[in-house]
Amino acid sequence: MQDSQRCIGIFTAGLDDEYQSAIWHAIEREAAKRQMGTISFIGSRLGSPIASEASSNLAYHLASEQTIDGLIIVASSLASYFTTMDLNKFFAPWSALPRVSIGMHMQGMSDITAEGEESMRALVDHLVTVHHRRRFAIITGPKTHEESVKRLQACRQALEDNDIPIDEKLVRSGTFTNESGSEVVRYFMEAGCSFDALICLNDQMAFGAMQELLKWNIRVPDDVSLIGFDGIDLSRYSIPPLTTVVQPLHEMGVIAIDILDRIMAGGEEEHISLPCSPVIRESCGCNPHVHFTPGLHEMPSYATPAERLAVKDLILLVQRGDYHQMIARLNRALDDTASESGSPHRWNEYLSVVEYKSRNQSTLSSKTLTMLMGAARALTGDKIGRFQAARRVAAENSFETLRKVSAMLSGTFEMGELITNLKHGLQLFGIDRGYLVRFLNHNRKARLMMTVQQEVLPLSAFSMDFPAQQILPPSLSPEWRTQRWVLLPLVYLDEPLGYFLVPFGTVRPALYDVLQEQISSNLKGSLLLQQIREHEKNLEEQVALRTRDLSQEIRRRTELEQEVMEISTRTMERIGQELHDDLCQYLLGISLLASSAHQQLGNNQEPQKESLRKISEHLGEAIGKIKTISRGLMPMELEPHSFLERLEALVGDNLRLVAIDIDVNVDPAFSIQDKTRELNIFRIVQEALTNAIKHSKAKHIEISSARKFATEDSRILSLEVRDDGTGLPQHIQGEGLGLRIMQNRAAMADAKLTLESDDEGTTVLIEFKE
Repeated sequence: MQDSQRCIGIFTAGLDDEYQSAIWHAIEREAAKRQMGTISFIGSRLGSPIASEASSNLAYHLASEQTIDGLIIVASSLASYFTTMDLNKFFAPWSALPRVSIGMHMQGMSDITAEGEESMRALVDHLVTVHHRRRFAIITGPKTHEESVKRLQACRQALEDNDIPIDEKLVRSGTFTNESGSEVVRYFMEAGCSFDALICLNDQMAFGAMQELLKWNIRVPDDVSLIGFDGIDLSRYSIPPLTTVVQPLHEMGVIAIDILDRIMAGGEEEHISLPCSPVIRESCGCNPHVHFTPGLHEMPSYATPAERLAVKDLILLVQRGDYHQMIARLNRALDDTASESGSPHRWNEYLSVVEYKSRNQSTLSSKTLTMLMGAARALTGDKIGRFQAARRVAAENSFETLRKVSAMLSGTFEMGELITNLKHGLQLFGIDRGYLVRFLNHNRKARLMMTVQQEVLPLSAFSMDFPAQQILPPSLSPEWRTQRWVLLPLVYLDEPLGYFLVPFGTVRPALYDVLQEQISSNLKGSLLLQQIREHEKNLEEQVALRTRDLSQEIRRRTELEQEVMEISTRTMERIGQELHDDLCQYLLGISLLASSAHQQLGNNQEPQKESLRKISEHLGEAIGKIKTISRGLMPMELEPHSFLERLEALVGDNLRLVAIDIDVNVDPAFSIQDKTRELNIFRIVQEALTNAIKHSKAKHIEISSARKFATEDSRILSLEVRDDGTGLPQHIQGEGLGLRIMQNRAAMADAKLTLESDDEGTTVLIEFKE
């Protein structure tokens, strides 16, 4: 891969605090110098119990070898809830990539750490020896955090060396946040704890502690001396300014890129430790003073090559006594440092080097040198003040823009309107590039929803699902990897929604988090609205479908009523025909025989035995026919017999009329508990048997039963009527009244009816759950 195409990933837990922001800015600026692309994966603290923070950590899992060539991990910001072992396990999936850890030693990767234990001991000694503090309270970081553990050990050792006992009730852990510092102080106050010195193991907790102490009317430093750790810029401007240990945050970011660059070029794993510096300010009890070190002989290690060159130029200009050129060169150097690292106050130190070397190497009079250096320090102080004012104005402008964007997006839940307003709002921030991506399929797949820029993308970029670890659709040019991006995970509570890819440096770091929350909430609202509309559409479709089903059911019932009337009419006609054509003929014959016998008796003749025998025979046959007709009409519950016995009786009645071989192979234990269901099943068998006898020309008919398991807890019963005839006529198979009656009875019995008929025979199968 060409150098110009290299892209590195950065893992950090947010940009809303100056510790991470300072390191991040240094990494980004150094990467830009080396023409590296970057993707900053902005997650949160690993293992956080807060649902939204835990969901945000999906950002880290989007980093892969497909999109980045190396990885820088601001481990100290991620480890609030994780042990070193947990962190090693978490970062194992990226072991194939060149990796650099900042702030903590991590297994299998290079690291840059800041050794602040000596500086912490120096500040504790300062509180004891200079300000005579004796009762110390300590707010630590998370108990498992490697840096916090080392700093606490340094505090304990310093107090032990000064013979000051530690009250363990006054040692409480925080989470390196402003809120946790405030909470611990509130706990101390409510518990009635007394202390005259408070050590916070990072600056953010110190700021929270300072605010809470003020609420309890405890003055810093009059009543309590307060110190912090990190040396972020805000510590200079708090009231009072915070005494702290300054970490070389900018240098750590620059060196991380330097090491990663060497490893990607084939270099070996490196481990670098940088020194920290104690800085005395007013919160410990010391008097106000401008912080610089008179007589500083050499440039500090954190000075950049550009700053070292500027100092050399200034020394030459001072030695020549060239006031105007010196002021112009210093002004340009201050601007460069402010834009490079955001730390123009460094020049208070650098000017001490300029003064020392000029005094030893120049022939200038002491008065002239003092005048030149005074002017240089006055300019430096003025530039620092203007720099801070510019930052404050920029912050106010950014938040004012954010207010406008929030108002623009407020209540916008139509997806199309949301995208339009979001594009316009981002343009107010000066963001002219960016991509909004939504998760699909449990975060493994994604789809592009929006681009900020005006570029024309292929339609496939918006319609094609792609693996989320590719970050953007493969149809986009890979050139995007050569640029510098911030990946903001979009989450709502514990639900991952997607991510927003925006350029680095377009807004203040703290605003990325606010922008992330605003877009997340609006996107969630839009997705909910879409879901509601989809549910409405589905409901409308279901209502329409159900309405159609009800219409069909009403029509079917109307047809069924007509069929019932038709069945009733035909049944009455059939009964009438059978009574007229069959039974009545027998009764007529009996009547004639009886009349003949009566006439013989009237003539005093004995009736012939043959006439009486025929009368008896005809009466028996008439009774049998009446039973057959009545059995077809009588409800089964009036007959106290088993199902098998009723089938055998039905078969016996039919065998009197036809000479067909009929076998009944039904399990004697076969039974149906519901009487109505049993009647309907019996009538289906009866109709099937009647059709086989009348229409199939069969020589053999078999009625059989079976039982099988549908599931572990349910069984299926079946009855089958099979014949070897020539099949039912087509009009019987299609719209025959008898078949419709059978189907209706099957529906009422919650049974499945299957009819198969061809020239080799007919099978009627009835299946239902037991």
